[in-house]
Order: sequence, then structure tokens, then C-alpha cells
Amino acid sequence: MKKKILAVTGIRSEYDILYPVLKELQNSKNFDLKIVVTGAHLSDWHGFTLEKIEEDGFEIVEKIDYLLMTNRKTQRSKGVGLLIEGLTQTVDREKPDFLIFVGDREESIATCVVGNYMDVLVAHIGGGDPVYGNSDDPIRIACSKLAHIHFATANTYAENIKKLGEEEFRICFSGNPALNNILETKIIDRNELSDFLKIDIANNEYIVVLKHPLSSEVKDSYEQMNISMKAISEFAIEKKIKVIGIYPNTDPGSYDILKAIDDNCNENIKFYKTLPREIFVNLMRNAKVLVGNSSMGILEAPLYKLPVVNIGNRQKGRLNAGNVEFVGYDKIIIKNAINKAFYDEDYREFVKNLINPYGDGYAHKKIVSFLDEINLNDEKWYTKRKLI
Repeated sequence: MKKKILAVTGIRSEYDILYPVLKELQNSKNFDLKIVVTGAHLSDWHGFTLEKIEEDGFEIVEKIDYLLMTNRKTQRSKGVGLLIEGLTQTVDREKPDFLIFVGDREESIATCVVGNYMDVLVAHIGGGDPVYGNSDDPIRIACSKLAHIHFATANTYAENIKKLGEEEFRICFSGNPALNNILETKIIDRNELSDFLKIDIANNEYIVVLKHPLSSEVKDSYEQMNISMKAISEFAIEKKIKVIGIYPNTDPGSYDILKAIDDNCNENIKFYKTLPREIFVNLMRNAKVLVGNSSMGILEAPLYKLPVVNIGNRQKGRLNAGNVEFVGYDKIIIKNAINKAFYDEDYREFVKNLINPYGDGYAHKKIVSFLDEINLNDEKWYTKRKLI
């Protein structure tokens, strides 16, 4: 009999991590995969990425619209409540053997709560990974205690999960599944990218910008992004390069970031709500530097051999392969860091030769194999060890 898996996804970034796993599960004769789509996937403001999931051919059994776009701190906790209620009904109807999710957002904690109360095994991708100064950090730790199965993206993170008291048999160092997207995506030349993006990056070098608000610094979101954008804009004008950006996530403070983007955009800078995976991967393949504070700079940029300028505290504390330089909100310091990433050949050669701690691009196969070997009749998976 096939094992039933219900995957929960709420935003483009974690869906890209989850996607190779979903394809592997879909292609396996041992699993019956269904998807719950929530959050930003259902938001026009974020590109309505539900359509991409539909194009990918997965069976969507539920759409739970919990996103409260208030730009206030109340939106996430209220949203979790709505999501728990909707997901409970879905799990009761579908009766899965496993729930699987990525990371530390609303979908993560809601899935853990529902799985534990309804005696469904919860599989967590990305546990043991600290995120400085963000409410997502304690949520990720909570998920690591609530989940029954752990897929760590780095060996260091697998060790962190053990330190939380989780039993070793539950933990698998899989690596980051999103790396397979990079390996499998066909190459698109820069002329085609330019035509799609409607900005000339065929004849111009360019920066990619991905920047999100930090929950502990929400009140400073506009000023932080304003400083960042002024530094990026000045550098782009001085060096005659282009800037390609993508909208922030849905967290409180995102409206302020969008306002700062609007206040600083010019003919050299263009932002997008979202981009198709094949366009995004090729955009990163050809970029000179990634600027902002996205987890992509930590988790995926090492495979691209891409220098990263991480502005501010978001992502501090995470495992840095050596391609990420952390800087504060100082225009001159930001410009100097971008200049180093762009033009310092010794530094670029160092980044090119660094060792990637986030796996080999085949995490999806390790995850599916691990799930395949689990005996659903063995009570050890359902009962957590007591801590003394």
C-alpha cells in the first residue's frame, strides 16, 4: 500500500526548496502525494504563485487563504490560527501518513501542531538552522521539537537537532533540496533573459537584490531599505550596471520595504513580484553579486559560486560557506562591499573554490529514501523520548 503524504507550502522560497522532493515523491510508486497551498501563493500581490504549482502538475487538495495583509505584528499569529483550523479539517479528510514542510514560517508551526494533535508523522526540512533576531528562529526550534522526522540541510544543523534532545534515528543529513533546481534547470542565454525581463542584461553586468523585513526591527524597515537602495542605486549609476530585484516576503514591514523600493527605482533598477524558476536560476547564474538578506545567499548561492553582501542582522548565526559578507546600514560600507564582490578577483576566486556545506544537489533522493524505509507500524516514530 502506498504511503500517503500531504505537503504544505505557503511561499515561493520554501516551495523551491520543497519542489525536488515533491517531484521525487510524485514519481515514486511507493507514495501518494497531495499538496496544501496557502499563504503568499494565493496572493496577487506576490504573483499568485499557485498557478506555478498547478503548472508543475501536483494534485492540490486544499487552498487555505490565511494571509492577513495588515503590515502589523498581529497578522502572523492570527494567520496561524486560521491555518491550524483549515489544515485540521484537511488532515481529517485526507488521513495522510506524513505531513511534510520546510523551514520556520506560519505553515511550519501550524503543520507541527496539527500533526501532533492528530497523530500524523511530521517531517521537517531545515531544522537546527538558527536565524538571528527573527521570530522565525524560536519557531524553527519549536518545529524541531514537534517534528517526528528531521531532514537537516547541513551536518552542523543535524548536530544542533541532536543537542535539542532529538533521537538520532529521526535525523537525516540530506542537504538542501533546492540545489537540485540549479543542477536540473536548462541554461538560458542572457539575450533571452533580457527579453523576458525587459531590461538589458545581455550587454550589462548586474546585481540581484533580495531583501526582507526582520521581525525584531520592523519599525526600521523603511529606513533600512532606503539606505540599502541608495547605496545600490549609486553604485549602479557609477559603474553603469543594472539592478534586478524581487519583492519581499509577506512579513510585517514588507509594505515599508516596497515604499523604499518605489522611492529609489530608476531606469537602471527593476523589481518583480516573482519570477519563473527557470528565469530566476539563470538570473542567478549570470549575476555578479547578490545583495540583501535572503536565506538564498546562505543556502543556494554557494552552489552558484556567487558572492553575497548581506545587509543587517537577518541571516546572522547561520552557517556561512565563506561567500557571504555581513555589513551594517551604512551607505559607504555597503558600496565598498558590493565593489569588493564585483571587482576583487582574489575574493571572487576564493568564492569560486569554496566548499559547499549544504550538500551535493541530491537531497531529494535522500529524503524520499528515508521516508520509504520508515515502518508506519513502529510506535517509536510516534512517541518522543522523555527528557529528564
